[in-house]
Amino acid sequence: MSSNRYFDWHGQPGYFRDVTRHFPREARLLDVGCGTAWLADHFANYSGIDASPAAVERATAQGRNVRQGDVDAPLPFPDATFDAVVAKDLLEHVADPVSVVLEVRRVLRPRGRVFASSPDAQRWVWDDYTHRRPFTRKAFRLLFADQGLDVERVGYESVAPGTGIISGLNPRRRRPPVFGALARLRLVRRNVWLVAQRPPDGSAAPVRQPVGASGRSVGKPSEDRQAPEQGGPDQRADDGVSEQTGQ
Repeated sequence: MSSNRYFDWHGQPGYFRDVTRHFPREARLLDVGCGTAWLADHFANYSGIDASPAAVERATAQGRNVRQGDVDAPLPFPDATFDAVVAKDLLEHVADPVSVVLEVRRVLRPRGRVFASSPDAQRWVWDDYTHRRPFTRKAFRLLFADQGLDVERVGYESVAPGTGIISGLNPRRRRPPVFGALARLRLVRRNVWLVAQRPPDGSAAPVRQPVGASGRSVGKPSEDRQAPEQGGPDQRADDGVSEQTGQ
């Protein structure tokens, strides 16, 4: 697949508000592994970073604030710079997810939030030769919790063929409720996703360790209903399969 076709395929999805709803529009936001940086159209204080020269060239040609950089290396931003970080469809590609999450924590301001999503542990993951690993929901939660972030929500989202097209017909620009039901089925192609917060000042950064090595309990999840969008007034229930952790 050519780079242009790849970025067309990974452009703004029809369900883009399933990502943007987690942050206020005025948030200073970092998009790690940003591709062509479609999130820049929704946040005025946007910064993106991507390893691909083709992606960066295409994004900057559209006037988007993007720089080229290796996301497996330390992020080129000072500590506590951003109110929000997005790591959408990223961690399945990187060499060391633990180091990336620690860097996300470092550049977040206290009480800043991160949204992340990656493929569930299903066979379709290996159809993309750039994928290094999938994640179970438990592993994804522990990956962030063990690096000192408070995991607030974790769940599944449908990425079955046609999800983006059908969601784009929805005036809310979110996955319709039927896709939330489908995401409960293991046979349906799905991602895991979460929202986590950096604790307030005074919380020490954790010692670098393998995911899950601490054995800490993150509590038994309970079924949750969606809180209001940070970026708008939508207060209806979540359409995905989500849980609120017992942090």
